[in-house]
Amino acid sequence: MISSSGRMALILLVLLIALGGCTHRSAFNGNTENIYNTFRSAYGNCNATGLRAKASLYYTSKGSGHRTTMSLWGDYASPLRLDVRAGIGAYIAHIREDNSGLTAFYPDQKTAYSHSSPVRAVQILGLPFPFSLKDLAGLISGCYPNLIPKSYDTAAPENGNLRFTFDNGPVSSIVLTEQGNPVEISGRGEIPWRMELSSYEEDSSGKLLPNKIAVYTELGDKALLRIKSRTFTAKPWQAKALELKLPGGSKEIRLDQNGYVRID
Repeated sequence: MISSSGRMALILLVLLIALGGCTHRSAFNGNTENIYNTFRSAYGNCNATGLRAKASLYYTSKGSGHRTTMSLWGDYASPLRLDVRAGIGAYIAHIREDNSGLTAFYPDQKTAYSHSSPVRAVQILGLPFPFSLKDLAGLISGCYPNLIPKSYDTAAPENGNLRFTFDNGPVSSIVLTEQGNPVEISGRGEIPWRMELSSYEEDSSGKLLPNKIAVYTELGDKALLRIKSRTFTAKPWQAKALELKLPGGSKEIRLDQNGYVRID
């Protein structure tokens, strides 16, 4: 049997836990709008016009793992260029995204695939990120004004953070800390996905930028991007630096005109 003093201690413990939970919930309830506005204010704006970033990328698909390195550079407004190599070996793909869409050239096939929709091109080509190069550049840089809606539909506490949900659009929810820093983003579409942002470091303005971005899809695919370096540019890149010149004899296929076979 529990003594009277023991029962009193147990009652006090239960009350403390209940009060602590209520305090945390009420604090969230009162600051939900401020937390989201803080996030939008920081991550809805870019402090530069473009970037250059290098990263390692490990992704698994259909039970097979692939290790690559990538270089991403260009202007947030477009164009953007991405080169992918097999570790320190040969180039796997050269990719360019601009206002007309996305083009991916595969040297081993001597073939360039293009689509007027960068997001659709990424899906068709089986690239390990389910969004455009512009969104990827923004995630690496901590600025993505067009990826996340300006307002949310619902918000609820989750493991000490807040999950904001959106009824429409490609992004279904985002999880923010009490300071308004993003730690998870989920998306809907042909293949639903979830992205975790972690290993943050501060930039010169005090904004937290992720050094690790992990993406998981409902198909069981996983992509882990580790940022090795990133620098920001205040002036637009020269057009020549963002060109994607195809070697003579290369084949070009328009994915939104000729039908397609998924490229793995």
